[in-house]
Order: sequence, then structure tokens, then C-alpha cells
Amino acid sequence: MIAVLGASGRVGRHVAAGLADAGVPARALVRNPDRVDLPIDAVHADLRRPDTLPAALRGVERLLVLTPHVPEQDLLEAAAVDAAASAGVRRIVKVSGGPATLGPNGATATATAHWRGEQRIEWAGLEFAFLRPSFFMQNLLETAAPVVSRTGVLTAPFGDAPIAMVDARDVAACAVAALVDDRPADRAWHLTGPRAVTFPAIAADLRVPHATVPLRFTAAALRRRRAPAPAVDHALRMAAYLAAGADGAVTDHVRRLTGAPARTIEAFLDEHRDAFAPATPLARLLSTTKAA
Repeated sequence: MIAVLGASGRVGRHVAAGLADAGVPARALVRNPDRVDLPIDAVHADLRRPDTLPAALRGVERLLVLTPHVPEQDLLEAAAVDAAASAGVRRIVKVSGGPATLGPNGATATATAHWRGEQRIEWAGLEFAFLRPSFFMQNLLETAAPVVSRTGVLTAPFGDAPIAMVDARDVAACAVAALVDDRPADRAWHLTGPRAVTFPAIAADLRVPHATVPLRFTAAALRRRRAPAPAVDHALRMAAYLAAGADGAVTDHVRRLTGAPARTIEAFLDEHRDAFAPATPLARLLSTTKAA
């Protein structure tokens, strides 16, 4: 039996679908089973209430640990790992942070929490596979697409730094492979797209202008949206990390884990072209100017 934490999220829902498609016995560990629509069974489990975990983990041999980016992330992961070890889980697959971000003084508080989580899994003596993805292509849909649609300009604080963006669906496919296959045990995998890309190149593909904005503008925009202080701090630290070119290294680990090539940024943009379509007169004017 395989258990999945985070099964309703960006990566986890694709993991649940992949396990269901493969016919693998699996269950999702969620706080409110009646409120989720998943292709695998859902049972109640709340990492903030460790007493709910033993029953949820009964009979589980392998566990996907995928927790939200919250200030108490390391405590939630510690609860999951301790409960898994006590329940006899043999392997944990953890979706972690980018390799260069990790450490006791990581690039962000989240990166430090990921490092602590990895350490705890190793100390527990469990089999493990750590999946360390680069910047998710799906981030573009949440941040860049609305701005392009509204203004016709791709703005970002990353300059022309190379970023080895990866599709969240490829990360999910790697998680499924690491959960069902015996080969990936006891190692870390750096998950990237097939090549590094830049925001000017993305703008050229979308046929819109590109502008680099200072980090203080990014901070102001987040605060206008009433983002909590930890989220603002995480976003600014990650932006500085990406702008420095620290996430530009490319690997073939997606192919090695799944047997399939990683999705390209061009394929991703083609799939989501409507999300970037100009929706205002200004956006249409600027995109037309760029195309000309």
C-alpha cells in the first residue's frame, strides 16, 4: 500500500492520478476526506494532530511526503516521518527543494525546512528518494500570465538568468516512479526541464515585450494582494536566488526516473496560450507592437 500526503495539490493530484492509472493500491491522507475528489481512496489524517496518523498509515509500505509551505513545515514533516517509522513504513519519497537552496541556512525558511525533513528521514533509517525540482513552469500561470493578460508585458525580477524550469506533471511522474519502483531508493534526484530558459526567451515565444522589475516592486505587489509576511519573504529570497542564475543547471533525471523526456517550456506555453492572451486594449496594443 502507498500513501500520499498532499494529494490535492499541484503535484500530488497528478501523483494520485498516476497511481490510479497504474492500478497500484494507494490512499490519500487528507484532513477532510469528504471534501476531496480524488481517483484513490481518501482517509482522514492531520499532521497537526499526530494521533490521527497511526490508523491512516496502517498497512502502508511507502509514503509520499508533500507538505505545504507554511512556517511550521518542518514540524509537520517531522510528525509524518516519526509516524511513518512507527507504523513500519519502509520508504519515503519526499518532494523537496532545489539542491542549491538546501542546508541548515538555506536560501529560504522553506528550503531549510526541506533540509531538516531530509535529515530526519535519513536519521530514521528509512529507504528514501528525495525529489529536488527546479522552478515549476506552473508558477508562470499564477504570476506571469495574469500580468501579461492585463498589460501585454512579461515582467519579472529575474533578468536574463537561466532557469531550468520543470513541469509539475513531470515531478509527479517521477514521484510515482520512485514510489512503485525499487531502483530509485536512497538517493536524491534533481528534476529539471530539458534545458534552461530565460524570461526574455519566454516573452519572445509569447510575442510580448519583457521588462525586468526591481525586487521592491515584487514585494509591493505581494503586499497589495495581502500575502502573509512569510510568503513575501520566501518569494523575495527565491527571486534573488533565481536572478543570480543559481537554478540554471540541467539534468536528465526526469528521463532516468520515468523513461520519458521532460516537457519543454515551448510545449507548456503552447498548451496554456489562452492564459497569456491579451485581455485589455493596452495588452493587445503592446502585443501587436511586439509582433510587428
